[in-house]
Amino acid sequence: MWLFEVFFWISTAGVAHSYLIYPWLLRLHPSIPPSSPTDCTDWPAVHLIFAAFNEQAVIEKKLQSIIQIDYPRDKFRITIGSDASTDQTDDIISHYAQKYPFITLQKFTQRTGKARIINKIVEESSAEILVLTDANIIHTPEFLKIAVAALLHNSTLGAVGGTLHYFTSKSSGIAPQENFYRQRENAMKFTESSLWGYPMGLEGGLYVIRRSLFAPIPKNYFMEDFFQTLHLYCRGYKAILHPGVIAYEDVSTLPSEEFQRKKRISIGNFQNLFHFFTCIHSRPAMAFVFWSHKGLRWITPFLLLLALLSAAILAMASAPLYAFFTLCAAAAALLALIGYLSIRLDWKLNIPQYLYHFIHMNFALLIGFIEYTKGVKSNVWQPTRRNQV
Repeated sequence: MWLFEVFFWISTAGVAHSYLIYPWLLRLHPSIPPSSPTDCTDWPAVHLIFAAFNEQAVIEKKLQSIIQIDYPRDKFRITIGSDASTDQTDDIISHYAQKYPFITLQKFTQRTGKARIINKIVEESSAEILVLTDANIIHTPEFLKIAVAALLHNSTLGAVGGTLHYFTSKSSGIAPQENFYRQRENAMKFTESSLWGYPMGLEGGLYVIRRSLFAPIPKNYFMEDFFQTLHLYCRGYKAILHPGVIAYEDVSTLPSEEFQRKKRISIGNFQNLFHFFTCIHSRPAMAFVFWSHKGLRWITPFLLLLALLSAAILAMASAPLYAFFTLCAAAAALLALIGYLSIRLDWKLNIPQYLYHFIHMNFALLIGFIEYTKGVKSNVWQPTRRNQV
């Protein structure tokens, strides 16, 4: 039975390290904000790129934020790849493109997928700096000069990540839990950025990267932002998450929508893990940050199942301590069920709802892994429902 005890404690320690110990260690080392010089006299050409599919609910607000960006107009262009949109997205973009010559609409007549659209537009770009963003991200006017200046003042810096501030028109569903989780992620990435220059994953909603470091995204890949992050690390460059590079995004409220998003993320996680496995472990600091922040979380569903199975077997062998752990797991599952019901009924029960969110998120990771093992045949996506509507 000693082997099951080893399984239990290793699994429990893995989950505890990633969700409790590592974040606590980072809090012991407050992040030092990077300097924000914007005194450049010769700004480089910048190309802002994003893909859109049926985004009529948010695309006008997105474009309005873009035209307010403070950057020399002769050095700034925007290309939007419409992935065979069937609503008013193309009409709205075309209206702005007629009014603002630096905006270009590139239509794709068949569903193509975000990765292939980005690859196509980047391939045709001659700009020195790329801004990768999403259709539902609302920009601040000053973010671009701050990000570009940071790249110009540090040749070892390959990319600057944006900080997404989350808002929603609702406080129902899983919005509070998702907002808490994402704010915690930002805080961790700030410290990783300050300590090592390895924030573990630039936010796909907004990051600014040198054109020379952009790698074509492999076919059928999800999580292209994490792919670009690890690619530039493997080439010897660093990245930072800059508190001055700010944008706004709504946060999920519907568990079903967030489940699908987390499942896509899980597929992309394992694609990137196996693609960059050798590179990740060639740098001790990067390997430590990766496994502490991301890797252990990606395998948390398996660690939880192994811990639960081991505890149940030991409990049946009349081990009181593990019988207690098994009862605790059963109680947590019951509380998570109550959390699910309370979300459906729009009741506020913090602990049950956070437990439900944690279990729900890990179940999505598990399903995503299963789909990854079956082989990914397409990365064409359906955007989550926008809460601004």
